[in-house]
Amino acid sequence: MKKTLSRALALLLVLSLFPLVLLGCEDDQAEPDQSNPVISEEESLADVSEESSEPEEDTTPMVNISQDPSYTNVALNKTYKKSNLHPADNPSYPDEGNISMTDGILPAERANYSDKAFMGFSRSSADYCANGYSAITVDLGGNYALDKFVAHTASCQFLRVGIDAPSIVWIFVSNDGEEWHRVGATTQIDDAKKANVECTLVIEEAVTARYVQYRFCANAGGWMFISEVEAYGIATERQLAYPVQNVDKKILFVGNSTTFFFNIPYKVFFIAQSAGINIEVEYCCGGGAYLSQYADPSNQLGALFKSKLNATKYDYVVLQDNGNADYAESQPALEKLVPMIRATDAEVVLYKRYSSNDDPAQRPASAYRHEVNYTKLAETYSIEKVAPVADAFLICTEKYPKINLYHTDDSHHSDIGGYLSACVLAMTYLDIDVEDITYTAGLDEETANALKECAKIACEQGYDYNK
Repeated sequence: MKKTLSRALALLLVLSLFPLVLLGCEDDQAEPDQSNPVISEEESLADVSEESSEPEEDTTPMVNISQDPSYTNVALNKTYKKSNLHPADNPSYPDEGNISMTDGILPAERANYSDKAFMGFSRSSADYCANGYSAITVDLGGNYALDKFVAHTASCQFLRVGIDAPSIVWIFVSNDGEEWHRVGATTQIDDAKKANVECTLVIEEAVTARYVQYRFCANAGGWMFISEVEAYGIATERQLAYPVQNVDKKILFVGNSTTFFFNIPYKVFFIAQSAGINIEVEYCCGGGAYLSQYADPSNQLGALFKSKLNATKYDYVVLQDNGNADYAESQPALEKLVPMIRATDAEVVLYKRYSSNDDPAQRPASAYRHEVNYTKLAETYSIEKVAPVADAFLICTEKYPKINLYHTDDSHHSDIGGYLSACVLAMTYLDIDVEDITYTAGLDEETANALKECAKIACEQGYDYNK
């Protein structure tokens, strides 16, 4: 009855205005008023009917939900799925009963890494090589408004045995478990005095979701140990639309530890974000991998690369070869890879790697070998964008000898070296002036500025290999 009365009132309102419409149309030659077009009685009734059957979308943001009396960790004791453990047939550090990640039980402050509260993810797992992260996906079992996400992980206290806190934990949410919305990345303060540290993300405006996915990105260690994931919020019937996340560029990084160590692609992501550019980055990396493996579809890495190339339309595909590869090794691989990539309309770009020689005296000669290789590859295949990371490392070593760009193994880049590499990659592929960015990857301002300076010199002038 109420709906019938509403339609009748709407019709009376339209009919009462009809004489006014006629008075405004005395001049047959006058231009019609497009801001208030004349509509028929049938059209009017149709509009009223449509509006009454489809309520307007509720877009009012939800803030301060933490003040609600029912606000709590809604992930507690909820079911979840996880990335494959490694090795798959006999996990060394299992998920006890497939419930321990949401059971509310944390290891003691001085616990050992063998504590049953921990579950171990390896960077060598197939899932990690394919995606660049390991994941835990929690099904909350209903719709919730969420504004705080926490992951409890083992700290760098266990780095001596290859276990390190993740450098990044991404938070994604979903209504259906298929389409995912990126909420953000957690922050943390690693503490070697504690067995367990908190990685936390707090947002001002709550998101609504049924599923929460925690994506763990390794730092220097080969293992990440997770003890608990939490999501704080309240039950709600509202379902807010996720903000549209326009993507300027999609980049696939293909290589090995010279790419994935200390998450260089994600550093590029944050540099781009700081410059107001929204990009998506994906990995296709295996430890010690050669590009020849990616060019071979019968190889596990080759099959993975082909599947990624077919599944997503990338703007750039970054190629980086093993440190032992020279032109004779790299060229046959690019002979297969370049046509495959260009057939998808993606642009082939090169990452001229730094020297991985553990003898500092040999690094200039080693870097020159990479200079020759990547320069010749670029000429052979008309590749315009070549990121001169090797140049930046030599420039920084000479200009700022106190800055150590290498990890404790003197072969891989350190977190500092990773930031320098990311600055060079961002300048080369995205034309970003790194001097203007605020993202420093947690480095002090003086160090970050020195690295930005060296990146600019490398990109604008290069290193003089003939001196």
